[in-house]
Amino acid sequence: MNIFAVFLLLIPFLLLALHFVGKTFERYGYSREDIKRLPEIIEKTHGGLYLPREVFNIIGDALVFWGLFALVLLATGDPIMGLLSGIAMFAKIFAFFVLLVSMVIWIIAFPSALYGLFTGREPDRGFLIELMRENFLSTAILVAVRLIALHSNYPISDDLIGKMMAFGRKTELVSLLLELSGLNFLFGIIGLYLPKKSRKLTVLVLTLIVLTQILLVWSVLTGKF
Repeated sequence: MNIFAVFLLLIPFLLLALHFVGKTFERYGYSREDIKRLPEIIEKTHGGLYLPREVFNIIGDALVFWGLFALVLLATGDPIMGLLSGIAMFAKIFAFFVLLVSMVIWIIAFPSALYGLFTGREPDRGFLIELMRENFLSTAILVAVRLIALHSNYPISDDLIGKMMAFGRKTELVSLLLELSGLNFLFGIIGLYLPKKSRKLTVLVLTLIVLTQILLVWSVLTGKF
C-alpha cells in the first residue's frame, strides 16, 4: 500500500511540473499546447536557449520534492500520516520563503534597482511583480500554518507535524516574518510606482526598506524562538 501511495503521489508532482513548464514555454513565445512537442522543442533548442535547462530544472525539482515526500511516507509507514507529515514539512519550509524573498531583494533586486535609477531607467517591473507573487504565496502558507497551529489540538512533538505546530505557535517569530513580508510587498510597490514621481526619493525609500529588513532578519536569526 505504501509503495502504491508513493507512485500515486508522483502524478500530482508531474502535473505541477507540466504547469510550470507551460508557463516557461509562454515566456519563450510558445503556447501551453506545445508541451505535446516537448522532446522535439528541447532537441531543436538544445544549446541555443535557456529553455532546455529551465525545463530540466523544473522537472528535476518536481522529482526531488516527490522523493522527499516519498521518504517521509515510507518512514512513517502510514499513507495518511505520511502525506500529512510531508505537507507539514513543506509548509514549514515554504513559510520561511518570505526570508528567501528578502535575500533575493538584497542580492539582486535592490542593486539592480539602484543601477537602473542612477542610469535613468526604472526597475524591472516583471521581476518585481514576480517577487511580489512569490512573497504572497509564502505569506499565505505562513498564515495558514499559523491558523492551523492555533486552532489544532495536535501536540508539539518531535515528528514533522508537531514541529510545524511548534513553529506556528511561536507568535514573535511569525510576527517578525509577517513584518518582513510586508516590507517585501512595500519594496515591490515602491519600485513599481514611485520612480515615476521621484528617483531620488525612490532610492532613499528602497534603502530604508532594505536596512529595516536586515534588522528584522537579524532578529529572526539571533532570536531564541
